[in-house]
Amino acid sequence: MKNDNDFTVSLTQALQDMKMEQGDCFDLAKVNLSELERRTGISRAKLRRLKSNNFKEK
Repeated sequence: MKNDNDFTVSLTQALQDMKMEQGDCFDLAKVNLSELERRTGISRAKLRRLKSNNFKEK
């Protein structure tokens, strides 16, 4: 099992990649959680919780 730091690095990298691909139309509030799950391996339930907290771990 990955530790939380690995999830954070993976999530940060995936969001940066998505931002580079989408350019100016990238909106953190409208991130496709299915795509993010595919890229990171983090469940959509956890991604939904993170998204509701602006992707900051509490």
